Amino acid sequence: MVILQPSWVGLEVIEASAAATGGHTTTSGPWFLFPLILLTILLCAFRASRHAERFAHLLREPFGVLILTLSAVTIEVALVIGVMLTGPQQDDVARNAMFAVLMMIMNGLVGIALVAGGLRKREQTFNVQSTNAFLALITGISFIGLVMPRLTVSRPGGYMTEQMELFVAGASLGVYFAFLVLQSSSHTQMFTHRADGDEMTATVEATDRSSKSGAIWNAVGWLVAALLGVVLLSHSLGGLLSTFFARRYLPGAFEGVVIALLVLLPEGIAAVRAALRSNVQRTVNILHGSALSTIGLTIPAILAVSLVIKRPVELGLSSPEIGLLAATIILSMLNVSLGKSNLMQGITHLMLFAMWIALLLD
Repeated sequence: MVILQPSWVGLEVIEASAAATGGHTTTSGPWFLFPLILLTILLCAFRASRHAERFAHLLREPFGVLILTLSAVTIEVALVIGVMLTGPQQDDVARNAMFAVLMMIMNGLVGIALVAGGLRKREQTFNVQSTNAFLALITGISFIGLVMPRLTVSRPGGYMTEQMELFVAGASLGVYFAFLVLQSSSHTQMFTHRADGDEMTATVEATDRSSKSGAIWNAVGWLVAALLGVVLLSHSLGGLLSTFFARRYLPGAFEGVVIALLVLLPEGIAAVRAALRSNVQRTVNILHGSALSTIGLTIPAILAVSLVIKRPVELGLSSPEIGLLAATIILSMLNVSLGKSNLMQGITHLMLFAMWIALLLD
């Protein structure tokens, strides 16, 4: 049965394909619609990252990096919810997206940034206190949000009871906002490097106050417009993305990979550029800040949506994924213990990233 319904992107064809999607409704249309929407979302994400970075340069650290990470998590939540609402019922879409983001950040992008910085300069220094703070919070929230649901026995698989979901959402949100308050007040010095702070101070002092205020509002306006474009397009992308992978008999985990790529590509480029400029502290703040916001904000948002739409969410990782996450965190803690980055550290992270790719294809 084929039903035509109007949509703001044009007439979409809604096909019921029980063989491909297990009886759920999927969205299809002209062959060019999926790549067109995907490209448009990517362009909006790049514009959002560009204006967020412009906004960031007008503010002192760590406020600038907060804008970058919060804009990225807004894009991620919008895309995940879009897939949940319009695609076939796949309870693990949010989990796959969050785990893909963590692996791409903590192994892929960190590895590339450390290799690029190591080739440019043999060793680079950063504030080890900030990295340890990031890793401690990432470890704690990852454990209660992505590991414990697999270990608990109140519900089978990687699911949680409603009481546990409320606790995990509240704990994740509370810890993340407590971190934001400390990062922006009494512990600001932990997230800056002396050379970076001097450079930022000089930039701010050289900027006229009135022109700076105008530039901030201009950047905010364009940033909101770009993020709004992603939010509006995410609804159309959800069904098209699910149909694309279902028709090619690809695992649902690849939907999370696509979402992670759309979220992280602009931010990853900014992080690698910072490493090439010997500003590893900014690289650390961007990448680990994104990883923390991914789990600290995405988990509560997804759990809230699941309660509203009465749809279960499977957050618990599988055993191989739990092992890979543990190895990633341990390696990250060992590599940052001296406060210096080098080429070999980047290579070890890229090795774990390759292991994750192999796990996806296995």
